[in-house]
Amino acid sequence: MNSLSGITSKLKYITEDANAIKNAKIENCIGSVKVPVGLAGPLRIRGTDGTDGVFHAPLATCEATLVASCSRGSKLFSSSSGIRFKLLRDTMTRAPVFWFSCVEDAASFYDLIPQLFSEFRDVAQSTSKYARLVKISPQLVGSTVHVIFEYHCGDAAGQNMVTFATQQVCDRFAASSVAQEMRLQKVSIEGQLASEKSLSWGNILHSRGVSVMAWGKITKQACQSILGCSTWDLYQLVLNSKEAATRNGQLGYSINQANIVAAMFIACGQDAASVAESAWSHLTLEVDRETEELCVSSYFPSLPVGTVGGGTIYDTQREALEILGCTGPGSKGRLAGLIASFALALDVSTVAAVTNNTFAASHYKFGRSAGGAQHKL
Repeated sequence: MNSLSGITSKLKYITEDANAIKNAKIENCIGSVKVPVGLAGPLRIRGTDGTDGVFHAPLATCEATLVASCSRGSKLFSSSSGIRFKLLRDTMTRAPVFWFSCVEDAASFYDLIPQLFSEFRDVAQSTSKYARLVKISPQLVGSTVHVIFEYHCGDAAGQNMVTFATQQVCDRFAASSVAQEMRLQKVSIEGQLASEKSLSWGNILHSRGVSVMAWGKITKQACQSILGCSTWDLYQLVLNSKEAATRNGQLGYSINQANIVAAMFIACGQDAASVAESAWSHLTLEVDRETEELCVSSYFPSLPVGTVGGGTIYDTQREALEILGCTGPGSKGRLAGLIASFALALDVSTVAAVTNNTFAASHYKFGRSAGGAQHKL
């Protein structure tokens, strides 16, 4: 087997740049990998958190047409009143497992959970200036009790924050006389009831991260001139493809909003693996039969994002957040709202490309340009 130094000596493109990796907190660090970043937009966006302006989205991606399509969707919505978003919830969860020798003991602990909330809250919040335990919800599973701890974490995504806080709660309780009296055997920090980095109906229904709705209107004239199709054709294609998605067992409904989630997560220093739980979204089109105007909305139940903390460690990622205006207090909600807004812009543009049969041609044009030439929009 090659040694670490032997492997690094053969690398041509993964470079050990001291400045690029000085803040990296990983093991056996050998350097960094660059991902191309395109700038999509401009898109007029207004949010219920006070966001109001014209924004550009940094998209870290190797996929041609993505920036172009998102920019086209941005132009469409900006031609009218832009896109609006509303923040609905913001929670981060951890779900430890309390083990007992029999169901009877577990059931007794299950009944005790409501009385333990204030004690658990004080211990959890002693570990952080930002983590606030707001709710605990138990589930009795055989001779174990899984407890969902829900937190508010300020502008941090909070995955590590809630892990540390919950571990402290579990350790304190396991050492208490109450735990001994109830014959608690052990505690595991996570039993998958939180479904971290996994898609689950629980996180769709109750959220793990920021829950946000984005919406905008498309006029008949703008749809025809910018997208090259009618609003009615656009509506019919979505309606029909939802039928196919149902038959195929698809969870949620969107065309390719996950592209924006992944690209903005990478560009802005988010946990890229959290795309697994963030990519579920629900695109909805409603048509005004008199004006043929479309109201288009997209719902994201779980976007575990943050604008402070361990994820945003590189200068390039800080710059991406600055482009979006997501660097001050309350900026986590804005980041979630902007991701949802640009995802909606991309989805509508992609639906249009399928509707007017230009989807393959656009990929051929941008994805197979001679010499890998870059395109200016």
